[in-house]
Amino acid sequence: MAYRQDDQLLFTAPILLFGAAPIAGSLLSCLDRCQNWPVVAADGGLGKALSWGLRPQAVIGDMDSVNDLDQLADDIRQIKRSGQDDTDFEKSLELISAPLILGIGFLDGRFDHSLAALDALARLRHDRPVLLIGGDDVLLRLRGNFEMTLPLASRFSVWPLGTQHFLGSHGLEWPLDDVTMVFGKRTGTSNRVNGVPVSIAAGAGDGYVVMAPFNAFDVMLSAAMAMADLPA
Repeated sequence: MAYRQDDQLLFTAPILLFGAAPIAGSLLSCLDRCQNWPVVAADGGLGKALSWGLRPQAVIGDMDSVNDLDQLADDIRQIKRSGQDDTDFEKSLELISAPLILGIGFLDGRFDHSLAALDALARLRHDRPVLLIGGDDVLLRLRGNFEMTLPLASRFSVWPLGTQHFLGSHGLEWPLDDVTMVFGKRTGTSNRVNGVPVSIAAGAGDGYVVMAPFNAFDVMLSAAMAMADLPA
């Protein structure tokens, strides 16, 4: 990891970002492919990471949910950012530059926190993928085209992060051919897989998220790594 004077954390590898929401024990199996990834914590996510035996390289946030900061090891960098106009997740996304961010501890627990995480993804100013996993769902934020293979009849949702036009799709029961989705007006909740692979050709727009069940984590991660030009 490299630092800049403005506290930007620069990574050439994908990273794990921990949040403070409850983390299901089943998510431990997801870390097999991420054993050597750098770890960063968003405020209270520090305790979650440490409880899993992981040592974050940095903790970011207003530090209102972190205990015993003065006893924290010197090699865990503390980046304090005050302000109530953005969440600790958003503060973290603003300071981290990595080809792929895998977030754990942002989807489960309080629903307003999950909504805030979705809002933070909508505010992102870069095109790099962000993958969030929870006990029930895997959510990938992206811009541009998308492709992955899922079992037939799998749940597959598509949500715009603002306004997003789609040129077409393959493998979905309700195609996205020449469809414009707008948050608050038209979304794609609970579409279904009826062919392989599932592919989406995206036109102009603000970006979107795709959501699938937790058991799709491996293929979703592979799709995200391919988008980031990372080896599988």
